[in-house]
Amino acid sequence: MTSSPPSPDLVPRWHHAASVLGVAVDPEAELRGEVVGRTVGGPVSFKGVPAWLRLNSAPRPGGKRWEGPGLTDVLLDEVIPRPAPLGEHSWTEESPEQAFQAQLWERLKGQALSESPYLTAPVPVSDRWWRELRNGMDRLRETPTSLGRQVMTQEFIDRIPRFIPELAGRDLTVPKWETAHGDLHWANLTSDPPEIIDWEGWGLAPAGYDAAVLHAYALPRPEAAEKVHTAFADLLNTPSGRLAELVIAAEIIQAAERDTVHKRLEPDVRQHLTNLLDRHH
Repeated sequence: MTSSPPSPDLVPRWHHAASVLGVAVDPEAELRGEVVGRTVGGPVSFKGVPAWLRLNSAPRPGGKRWEGPGLTDVLLDEVIPRPAPLGEHSWTEESPEQAFQAQLWERLKGQALSESPYLTAPVPVSDRWWRELRNGMDRLRETPTSLGRQVMTQEFIDRIPRFIPELAGRDLTVPKWETAHGDLHWANLTSDPPEIIDWEGWGLAPAGYDAAVLHAYALPRPEAAEKVHTAFADLLNTPSGRLAELVIAAEIIQAAERDTVHKRLEPDVRQHLTNLLDRHH
């Protein structure tokens, strides 16, 4: 989860949602935009429990990203580490037509591991943290998805040679699909205990995709990238895992054309691509 100044249009609506949900707001609390112009979040207290209130805006209610966080409480095992939901309030406005969704979550127990999706410093976590993360990710991979939720489609993967021309003419058919978070970078993970946040886009992805994302965003810190590869070698060293690494590499290269975060990461990814291309036959 990356942050930015909140949209002025969303701040009064965030306070409206806080009033409806009956939470206590610290007047000194700093609100932050979590997706520029679309969301705003801030700390609150709910029945004496530290909580986080997040307001999401969209042209209309419904859709994958609107429904994703709520479905985690219904469909995902409790072993998968994530904040517990405490309440929700949604409404629409007519002029201009816009929908708002306020979600109240238990406050994170730890701190986000990075302010940026990619690592800029060593990861201060324990071996237990790695075991708990792996256990939760394995349980997520085993979750059946019959709702048509997809992180990406085969059609999208077939187009990645636009960003990695060396893949032109190669077979990019996904050998195995599994349930994934879909955006498992370092700003969406907390320190001990591990918690995974931002569940809007979860769904089916190539097996090993979450591990591939975590590895790609660790590349600026080689020691952390090596730790990720060791922890998830059984997923990454497979045909599906190698394809997943190519997919996230293509996504980062594409994103580098429009934002500075991924522009900074692009050289590390392109260097890593050399080994990936040699291994993908």
